[in-house]
Amino acid sequence: MPATPPAPPPPAAVGPAGSIDDRRDRVIGLVVVFAFSIGLGVGTVTIPLLALASGYDAASVGFLVATAAAMQLAGRLALPWLLGRFTDRSLTAFSALMMVAAFALLIWSTALPVFIAAQLLQGAARAIFWTSSQAHAIRDQPEPIRRLVDLNVAGNAGTLVGPAVGGLLAAIGLTVALVAGAAGALVAVAGTAFLRAFPPFDRKRSAGTRRLLRRTGVDVACWASVVGGLWWSMMGSFVPVLLVGAGVGSIGVGWAITGSEAAGMFALLALRSVSRTRIGPAVRIAAVVASVALVLIALLPPVLPVAITLLLIGGAAAGSVTTLSPAMATLVASADEQGDALSLTGTFRAAALFASPAAVGVLVTPLAVGPAMAMVALAVGSAGAVVGRERARAVASREPGLRR
Repeated sequence: MPATPPAPPPPAAVGPAGSIDDRRDRVIGLVVVFAFSIGLGVGTVTIPLLALASGYDAASVGFLVATAAAMQLAGRLALPWLLGRFTDRSLTAFSALMMVAAFALLIWSTALPVFIAAQLLQGAARAIFWTSSQAHAIRDQPEPIRRLVDLNVAGNAGTLVGPAVGGLLAAIGLTVALVAGAAGALVAVAGTAFLRAFPPFDRKRSAGTRRLLRRTGVDVACWASVVGGLWWSMMGSFVPVLLVGAGVGSIGVGWAITGSEAAGMFALLALRSVSRTRIGPAVRIAAVVASVALVLIALLPPVLPVAITLLLIGGAAAGSVTTLSPAMATLVASADEQGDALSLTGTFRAAALFASPAAVGVLVTPLAVGPAMAMVALAVGSAGAVVGRERARAVASREPGLRR
């Protein structure tokens, strides 16, 4: 009698979602994002300090920051094309390598052409890294929301740790801090070699971003992404100005902004298990709350406890829309359209990051900072009353399944 053939290995060893390989890929992906975010956080503190120490005035520093933001927007626009021709893993690796190159250029020289080149590299790296790493995280996943939440929590943790590390090392020497930032990005490059390999998205099977924008809920997701971009752009520009004007010292401003970011991270953890049917209402409510909080911060008398409370509430809301908006768009996208959905919401967010400070800056000429910021926040928030009005049902109501 022939011997009984050996039993095949259990499917958990090789299957896609929920398998050992999948769990390993998830952990590696979180490490990659955390390492990149630390490098990014170090650069957020160190690069402006380096510019000032090199003799650039405040206006020049603003120009350099705007250069990176403009390149980030341009990179977002190119992402559907890139994701259709290159694997998400290779794009993640290449973007982290660009960040390493940006730090290396600044270690080498701070001449204006070199500084501009470094900022262009940094802006492109940020655009490509976030979308490609998000695209990789949700490939072959029945529960993309949880994966996106985990990824953003890892990113938030890195951007909270990074500035602190950068500040400590900058006290030793700006070059030391730049080397640390490059090391973080280099760890991310190395980690991508261990990620699972997926093929590029098939562009022939995608309806394209314009048609995707017409689908139920995608317009709301894009509007909420604008609100998220508005919030974080104000945190890095005019909100500190208001706090300083209220007599808050630099250390207090730093803790206030950090607290806002931490509130966003904890809100994500609380929403990690939100069902598909509740994403639409959650995104709308969070976007409105963030907009109202920003208006109140701009207009209320500068009482520190009130401002801190609004920063925590608004930070929690903005952190929620930053992750749930892309997730909301991917729920109505096919497997080969998910890259387009992430690119689309990311483009709206990048546009807000770039345009919002400029809009407030224009209004500051005839108005004070507070009223100018309030007008922009009110205009962006009010758009939610119109967007998606005729498509009020939640995204998941048309596509049952995957409910928890």
